[in-house]
Amino acid sequence: MLRPKREEPDSLSLFRKVARIFTLTMTLVYVALGIFIMFAADKLRLSISSEMRYGIGGVLILYGVVRFIRAYQRNKRNREESNNNE
Repeated sequence: MLRPKREEPDSLSLFRKVARIFTLTMTLVYVALGIFIMFAADKLRLSISSEMRYGIGGVLILYGVVRFIRAYQRNKRNREESNNNE
């Protein structure tokens, strides 16, 4: 059975766009912070062992990648659902 097309209010559509941009920006921040901790901590004279730096940096990079994959899949699913509703 076909469902009538549900129009989104402009505020909800704007919220989704802002949320998508924020999510993608945060994935880049996590990856960049991970790389920064791994390679620039010596120049900042942080008293963290190299194993700890690489561990924390690796976790941040991995978390950023996982967030990106989840955001991409959610975005793709939402687009497919909106195309099917048209």
